[in-house]
Amino acid sequence: MCQVEVQTMTHACCCPVCGVTSTSIHSYRQRFVKDLPIGEHGVILSVRTKRFRCRNPECPQVTFVEEIPGVVARHARRTARLSTVLWHIGQVAGGQAGARLTRQLHLAVSRATLLRIVRQHPIAPSPSPTIIGIDDWAKRKGQRYGTIVVDLERHRVVDLLEDRDAETVVDWLRTCPQVQVVARDRSQQYAQAVAEGAPWAIQVADRWHLLKNLSEMVQRVLLERLPRMTLKVQSSAYANAPREKFPRAASDLRTSAAVRARRMREYIQVQQLRQHGHSERRIARVLGMSRGKVHRLYHAKTVPERRSAYVPSMLDPFIGYLKQRVAAGCTNAQQLWRELRDRGYPGASGQVAKWVHNQRHRPHNPQVSSDAVTEVRLPTLPTCVRVLTADPTQLSPEDSAVLTRLQQDAGLAGLYPLAQHFMTMVRQMQPDGLNAWVDTCSNSPVAALRHFAASISQDLAAVRAALELPWSNGQTEGQIHRLKMLKRQMYGRAKLDLLRLRILYAP
Repeated sequence: MCQVEVQTMTHACCCPVCGVTSTSIHSYRQRFVKDLPIGEHGVILSVRTKRFRCRNPECPQVTFVEEIPGVVARHARRTARLSTVLWHIGQVAGGQAGARLTRQLHLAVSRATLLRIVRQHPIAPSPSPTIIGIDDWAKRKGQRYGTIVVDLERHRVVDLLEDRDAETVVDWLRTCPQVQVVARDRSQQYAQAVAEGAPWAIQVADRWHLLKNLSEMVQRVLLERLPRMTLKVQSSAYANAPREKFPRAASDLRTSAAVRARRMREYIQVQQLRQHGHSERRIARVLGMSRGKVHRLYHAKTVPERRSAYVPSMLDPFIGYLKQRVAAGCTNAQQLWRELRDRGYPGASGQVAKWVHNQRHRPHNPQVSSDAVTEVRLPTLPTCVRVLTADPTQLSPEDSAVLTRLQQDAGLAGLYPLAQHFMTMVRQMQPDGLNAWVDTCSNSPVAALRHFAASISQDLAAVRAALELPWSNGQTEGQIHRLKMLKRQMYGRAKLDLLRLRILYAP
């Protein structure tokens, strides 16, 4: 550690209270101030300053110490340039990492000191923004959220707001009357806040969110259509299915087929959501199923078949004799029962009558075996969504085959051209056909498409502005990612005031 002795050369100083200049020296004072290092050696300045007498008899200040502006502040233990360097380190690296860096630079301070310096340093005022992007960010995901405001022209964060309530956004917008354009996501809460706080501003819906909403609409349609397409494909296996050894009544078969179709549809929905990356808890919440049922379908390799325990019947030992008598032409249930009774059958005649009835009314369309189910292979849900929303010129031959198969469904065949038209309008920014597209979708037989068109109509001005103006929320999303990085870097110390200081930092 190096110590450098420094002495001021002033002969007069102004009183900080009354402003009267004094040349009367009362005494001297020694100050020790830490400065930037020299090479690998730390530096401490031993500053000798003067204490002056105030000669103004009406001033309550009897004596005062001269100040050294631009070098060291009053009562400071560091020079101004050292504090500036530490402020930059704290802004860029944070508390813990910044403290480790200062030790390597021979400026060793604690992480708490670095954060205190960051809080004490004022933020330079930025020019008033005219084009902003606004979005929410998670303080604690799923529980608490704030709002970030970004200057899209200067690529800088303007402010962080405490929450995402409409009242908070309205109050902030009223303090910025110069705002002319606001880019946002599809949130109606922010739309209402902008309309109330800055009714003169042009709202621009984010194009990425428009495409995302379209993909979600296509996904909802596929969740409803894909199970039906699967059932249609599997129904072709009925012709080659083996006949049951003991056929059941037609009413029982219809009930069993309906139950099995529902179980198959549920299995396909769970597997498609699983392939899309959703957890068991979220699938149970979305589909309204129990956690146990979702767990079984989630981990099943094929459609779970219902296994009923076989209960032996008193008629089993006599089935062979009954088949011989029926083959000989005897179909009278009472006669067969009397013959079985003579052979030792202990049961009543009802069981024999039911067996004979089933033999007479053997169904022509037996139940499909489980092997036919496992042979069906349909594309996954993400693949189907991508094929229906991607540029047709960029599809591979396999994707084109999937598209052809999907268009065999009447609902998807009508959905595909409308989805492609909307994607083209957004990608190429063509607002001319927007109204006609909304009118066409409003009359579509697909409910999800009608609901999507209704949401576009509700936000039609912002959607049209998105297709006309170059602004979007891409910058805002990028600043949110930067904010998340700072928040994770400051784990345990990331309060809103400190986050605001660091996100507004501009070197």
